Amino acid sequence: MNSWRYIILILAYLGGLFLTGLWGFPNPQPSWQQWTLVILLIFIIPPSLFIFLNRRWRRCPQLRFWFLVSCVAFFAVIYFQFRLPSPRSTDISHLIKDDFKPKQVQVLGKVLSEPRTTNNNRKRFWFRVQRVNLNGNNEQYKTVTGKLYVTLPNTEVYLIYPRQTLIIEGNLYQPRSPKNPGAFDFKKYLAKQGSFSGLKGEKVVFRTDKKLWGWTNLRNRIINGFTDALGKENGLVISSIILGRRAVDLPPETRDLFVNIGLAHVLAASGFHVALLLGIVFWITQSLSPKKKLILGIVILIFYVGLTGIQPSILRAALMGSSVLIGQVLDRKTNALGALLLSGFLLLSINPLWIWDLGFKLSFLATFALLVTSPFIEKKLDFLPPKLAGMIAVPIAVSIWTSPLIMYFFHSFSFYLIPFNILATPLIMLLVVGGIISAVFILIIPNLGILIAKILFWPLQILLQSAQQIPQLKLSAFAVGQISLVTLIIIYSILVTIWLNKRFQKYWHIGALIIIGLIIIPIIYKNITLLKITVLEGNKVPIIVMQNRGKVTLINVGSETDIKYTLSPFLSQQGINKINTVIITNNQDELSLSIIKKKIKINSIIYLFDNKEFNNSHQVIEEDSTIIKAMNRESGIIKWQIKDKYWLWIDGQKLDPQSISVHLNHGLDVLLWSGKKLSSDWIKLLKKYQPKILIISTNYLPSFIKTKLNQENLKWYWIERDGAIQWIPNQGIKPLFNNQEEDS
Repeated sequence: MNSWRYIILILAYLGGLFLTGLWGFPNPQPSWQQWTLVILLIFIIPPSLFIFLNRRWRRCPQLRFWFLVSCVAFFAVIYFQFRLPSPRSTDISHLIKDDFKPKQVQVLGKVLSEPRTTNNNRKRFWFRVQRVNLNGNNEQYKTVTGKLYVTLPNTEVYLIYPRQTLIIEGNLYQPRSPKNPGAFDFKKYLAKQGSFSGLKGEKVVFRTDKKLWGWTNLRNRIINGFTDALGKENGLVISSIILGRRAVDLPPETRDLFVNIGLAHVLAASGFHVALLLGIVFWITQSLSPKKKLILGIVILIFYVGLTGIQPSILRAALMGSSVLIGQVLDRKTNALGALLLSGFLLLSINPLWIWDLGFKLSFLATFALLVTSPFIEKKLDFLPPKLAGMIAVPIAVSIWTSPLIMYFFHSFSFYLIPFNILATPLIMLLVVGGIISAVFILIIPNLGILIAKILFWPLQILLQSAQQIPQLKLSAFAVGQISLVTLIIIYSILVTIWLNKRFQKYWHIGALIIIGLIIIPIIYKNITLLKITVLEGNKVPIIVMQNRGKVTLINVGSETDIKYTLSPFLSQQGINKINTVIITNNQDELSLSIIKKKIKINSIIYLFDNKEFNNSHQVIEEDSTIIKAMNRESGIIKWQIKDKYWLWIDGQKLDPQSISVHLNHGLDVLLWSGKKLSSDWIKLLKKYQPKILIISTNYLPSFIKTKLNQENLKWYWIERDGAIQWIPNQGIKPLFNNQEEDS
C-alpha cells in the first residue's frame, strides 16, 4: 500500500471523528435520524470521490479501497461514541439528578490535579470521589464513583496536591446549561472532562500528609525560583511562558489579558519550545552519533512533557520532534506535513475526544500555517532581510489560519493581533530562551538559576506593559457576531484551495476579499434590517437589549458578574460594537457602569428615575422608532413601544395590584414582571387584562402559582427555567434555549 493510501485512510478516520459534530458534542445518545445522516454521508462521500478522481488521478485506488475508507470512517464514529464519557450507575451525580438544589455532603476521594485560581478567587481542582456521607454521620459513608469539579476557599487550599486523599465538606450540585446566549456552557465543559456534578467546598475535614514528589515537585521548584527572582506576578507569567498556563496557577486577570489581545499562545507550551529544546540538543551533541542524539532528545522531550503536563499541543510537538530525531538516525529527511498528520492521528487514536478541543485544533492549524503559508509570505517579503521577513511572515500565516476558528468561537477579532505579535516576537524569543536556560539552572544550581532569571525582568516588564495598553486602543476587540458553520467551512475551503492550486495562489488577494466579505456583509445586513428585543437574566433585575436597525438600546447593565458572563458574551455574539443609549432604571452600581464603558462605546447614559431628571410622571425617551416611557418611579413601571408591539415592565418589589392597574390595558402585548413575589391577586388581575405574553424574571416561582397561570390559560415564560427570551417581528416571542432542565 503506497503512502497516498495511508494518508487517505488517516483522513477518513479524522473525517469520521468530525462527522460526530453533526449531532453535537457531547451527545451520548444520538437519535436514529442523526445516525442515519452520518451513515449516509460515510457511505456516499468516498464512492463520490472515486467517481470524481478516477479519470483525473492516474493512481486513483480502486472502488473496493473506497469501501475500506467508509469502514474506517464508520469505525471512527463508533470508537468516538464508545470513548464518550457517561455517568455510571454508581456516579455521585445521580444523588442530585432529580433535585437541582445543592446538598450538604462530605466526600472522600483523591485529588487528580493541582489547584488553580478561579475568577471568583477560589481554588478549583478535579477530584476522584470514592465515598460520600449525606447524613453527617461518620459511619454512614456510601460508596460512589465519579469525577468532581471542586472549588474551595483560598484559606483551605494549602498543601493540596495530586494523589492526595481528602475529605471535603460542602454543597454538592449539578451543573446547568446556560440561560443566556453566548454564555459559557459549564455543564458541557464538565461533561467533556467526564464530570457530571460539582462540589462547592467549604472546608477540608481530613487530609493525608505525604511528601510532595514527582513532576509536581520539580514544577514547583521552577515556579518558586522564578517568583523569588522576579516577584510573584512576574514569576508566574514567566513560568507560564516556559511551562504553559495549565501547569501554572496564573491569576485570572493576567490570563484573560493575554487571551483577549490574541497572545494566548505566549502562555502555552508549544512547538516553539520543543524546537528550541531540540536546537539546544543538536548544538550540545554535535560530536555524538545520531542514535545517541535520539536517546538524549527523547529523554529531554519526555522530561519537558512531564513538566508541562499531558497537553495535546505539547504532545503533538513532541511527536513531531521525535520524528525529526528518528529521521536523522535513518538518514532521511522528515516530511513535516506527514509528521503533522501522523502525530494528529496517533493522538486522536489515544483520545478521539480531542478532535473537539479548541486548543488541539488551534495548535495544529498554527503548525500547518508555519509549514504551508509562512514560506509563501516570506517569498513575497524577499525585499526585506531574511530574519525580519520570517518574523513578519510567521504571525501573519498563523493568524490567517487560526483567526476564522477564533472568530467562530469567540465572535471577535483584534486589529492589533498581527502588528503586536510581530513587535512582540523578539521579546518572546528572548524570554523563552532565557527562561528555559534559567529553569535548567534552577533545578541544578538554584542560586545561579535565580540570578540568570533576574536578567529577564525588564524584557518581561516591556511585554506586560505593552499588553496592558492594547485593550485601551480602539478596535482592540471588534465584535463580528456569530459566524455560521457553513461560512466557516467556505472560508477554510478557500484557504485550502489557494494552498493546493498554484494557479489560484496568483489570485490570493481575491480569495482574501471574498473571506472578508463573508464576515463583513452579514454585519452590515444586520445593521440595516435587524429588529429584535432580548430579555437576559441578571442577578437582580433583567437586562434588556433592543436592536433596531443598527441602533442599540440597553436597559440596565447588571452587576459586574452579569457584564462578564452575560452581557459581554451576548454583545459579541450579536456583533454589537456600540450602544447608542444605556437606560438605568434602578440604583445601578457605578463600578458596573465603568466596566461596561471600558468594554464598548456608549453614546449616552440616561438615569430614568433620577431625581434631577424625573420631573414628571411620564418621562419619554425616543430612540428612532422606539418610544420608552417612565410611568411610575415608586413602582418601577416602564412602558415601551417598538413597531406595533406594546411592552410593560413592572419592577416593583411590594406592590398592591389594584394601585397600578391603571397602567394595564387590554392591548398589552408583553408584560415583564421582575418583582420578588407574584401573588394570587396578581394572577386575577392578569386574567382580567389578558396580556398576550407574560415573562417572569424571579429566582423562585411557587408551584401553585405555576398551576394558576396554566389554569387561566396565560401564555407565560419563566426566565429561570426557560432562559433568555427573544422577540423578532416575524417569529414572535420564544425562549432561545428549549433544552433547559425542568425545575424540580
